[in-house]
Amino acid sequence: MVNPVKKNFHSDGIVKKIKSYAKRKQIPLVITGEILGNEAGSMSSTYHGYLKFTNHTQLSVIVKYLSFKSVWNYVHIEELNNLNKTTCYSRIDSKNNEYFINTEQRQRIVTENWFPVEVYVLYKSYFCQELMPTSRIVSLNLSYFSFYERIEQNESEQTFFLIIKKLDNAISLRKHLQTSSNRLTLSAVQNLIYSILFSVLQLKQMSMIHLDLNVGNIFLLNNPNDQFAVRFIDFSIMKLIHKSQQIDEEIFINYSENLHQSLRSIFLNCPSCYTYPLPIFAQQYQPEFGSYFIEHLIYDPFFYLQENLHV
Repeated sequence: MVNPVKKNFHSDGIVKKIKSYAKRKQIPLVITGEILGNEAGSMSSTYHGYLKFTNHTQLSVIVKYLSFKSVWNYVHIEELNNLNKTTCYSRIDSKNNEYFINTEQRQRIVTENWFPVEVYVLYKSYFCQELMPTSRIVSLNLSYFSFYERIEQNESEQTFFLIIKKLDNAISLRKHLQTSSNRLTLSAVQNLIYSILFSVLQLKQMSMIHLDLNVGNIFLLNNPNDQFAVRFIDFSIMKLIHKSQQIDEEIFINYSENLHQSLRSIFLNCPSCYTYPLPIFAQQYQPEFGSYFIEHLIYDPFFYLQENLHV
């Protein structure tokens, strides 16, 4: 299924700003279409495109445009500068992670060098890509660009855009369920739900918790050589585990309603699954589910039914 594209997206004001900026900075970016609807991620304008290099090769990318109006969670540049392959399991200092809610606070973003937390996640994934089930930047030089003091004059309108490497051979969970409607087997559902929960815990090892795992932010890979079955995108809504939380302190991740709805959507497409005792994933969400932990749910008896591979 192809993402719908706006026919007149070239006249889009945001596209014009990005293209103008890319031209001035000699960024070899070509935008080919806008990603519409739920596939675009939360609170952003998102586009298909590619980087066209001098050796005539192209690299498919996703271009994400955001503004102060839609971003609150920021990380200080000090933490970006510290990123390298030896810091994959390290946690950031809590003083270097702030939420800028009020307009009057936001001038600090420019003057004190704060970056959106999503930039930090994508950059860390670049260095730790074998450990993180996430999308990542293209390179250190062709990924993050701010419009600070260059395009926008109104402080409340200052914006930035990200160039993200497009996931190869991947499909969103939403599209997968659309194309597999009512045709999933018990084994497929077990493996898919287990892989998502496992990836949540893998992300926790990187001291990150995604708070918006809806069916559009979970991608499934068709790559047998990849250790992860899934990739998470859109870290606009997430939180970091800080150094102040002791490394040996037991930290549990609460089971969220939007993750439950994603997992339940998988279960609902498996008619044969209803011949077995129904796990939590098949039920309507209840407030008490929020007190459950991913660390416990991954051992749910559901995963051990019949030809389960996770025993």
